[in-house]
Amino acid sequence: MAVEDLYAKACDAVERANYPYAIELFREVLRQNPQFPDARIALRGTERRRLQEKGSSAGGLAVAFVVTAVKGLFSSARQRLEVYEDYLEKGPNSFWALTHAAAAARKADLLGEAVTIYKDALRLKPDHKATLRAVGNVLVAAGQHQDALKYLAHLSNLEPANRDLQKEVRDLAATEHMTTHDMESATSFRDMIRDREEATRLEQSGRMAVTMDDLKGRVATAEKDLAEHPHSVTRVLGVAKLYQDTGQLPKAQRLLRDEHQAQPANYEIRERLGDVQLLMYDEAVKKAAAASQAKPDESEAKAKLEELVKRRREFATKEFKWRLQQHPTDRQLQLQLGRVYLESGLDNEAIAAFQTASQDARYEMESWKMLGLCFMHKGQYDLALEQLQRAVERHSEMDDEGKGLRYSQAEAYELMGKKEEALAIYKRIYSQDINFRDVARKVDALST
Repeated sequence: MAVEDLYAKACDAVERANYPYAIELFREVLRQNPQFPDARIALRGTERRRLQEKGSSAGGLAVAFVVTAVKGLFSSARQRLEVYEDYLEKGPNSFWALTHAAAAARKADLLGEAVTIYKDALRLKPDHKATLRAVGNVLVAAGQHQDALKYLAHLSNLEPANRDLQKEVRDLAATEHMTTHDMESATSFRDMIRDREEATRLEQSGRMAVTMDDLKGRVATAEKDLAEHPHSVTRVLGVAKLYQDTGQLPKAQRLLRDEHQAQPANYEIRERLGDVQLLMYDEAVKKAAAASQAKPDESEAKAKLEELVKRRREFATKEFKWRLQQHPTDRQLQLQLGRVYLESGLDNEAIAAFQTASQDARYEMESWKMLGLCFMHKGQYDLALEQLQRAVERHSEMDDEGKGLRYSQAEAYELMGKKEEALAIYKRIYSQDINFRDVARKVDALST
């Protein structure tokens, strides 16, 4: 059976609460393709759901720990990953097993899987320094500098006296800054930084190691390789990504549109073309919003902005509906379509989409949060609180996500007229982060 079909069967088994069978299928998917998109996340979510409903044996885990530790000493990297997955099937919340599985994936050159597992481990211990360093290193090796920055900057905050780490974070920030600005028209890094004081500071700290010539060289090399293999999907997508990262969205669009005409049945090309067109809409909306803000009394600028937003939503709706027709069991697409419906004010359609998305363990928490927002829009605050509470129970951390969930809870209570309940939650956020949104004003207003 094709690996895609196995994955679909596993998702169906989760929906039927047949967790052992779903776990078996997800494991088989990963044996056939260790880097199958999101399969490991789905596997872990299913294992945790089964643990929550069925429980586990502490004695059995103790024995499994010893067996796993011994087997791990005498196995290849791929075999070690499988050994630790055996343990995680029994104890999916084991930080020890997660970090060892991630290390095994990294050793096996499965960088994407290593990142996925390390991130999962950090949900259990967000400040674990060795794991923050490990996931940062893997992301740098994979060229994902922006993501690497989040983890290494957090580690830097935990180790303020580590000057080498401070410099590493600064250098990485400079590299990321170059790849996320408009490279097509700029002639040097300094030209891309509008704040001259910031440019001077970066120069003095030695952060301008990456040059425009380096970036142009990467694009030129990729274009030359593509010319030699003109219909290689991997190469087309790679060049399009380089165009996208260097601010050349029209070139990415033309390349993908031409290749879509040559290969109309290729889903990856068509999907990336849709992504680029959405990004182009976002850029146009951003510029129109700035123009409207600069001239708030000008009706033409406001009308242009409203028209662009409407067209963007219409395009996004058609795009994600088309993708769902191609992959009807993809719950992530349901989640994305639900967001578009919500932005368009179609609350009932959004609710249906989020309810479907929540059937996948990977998207439960996000779906519950979005369902809470939908019910709030409809004035059904009791239903909103029910969904938001489920999300809060899953996400206990008081990071930005956790504070956002609790803020929505407090808003729902406030709209219901339950000011004491709302104030208690606002105060909890306030005690953690006085600058979060307008929580200080909320506390002051409800305390009087």
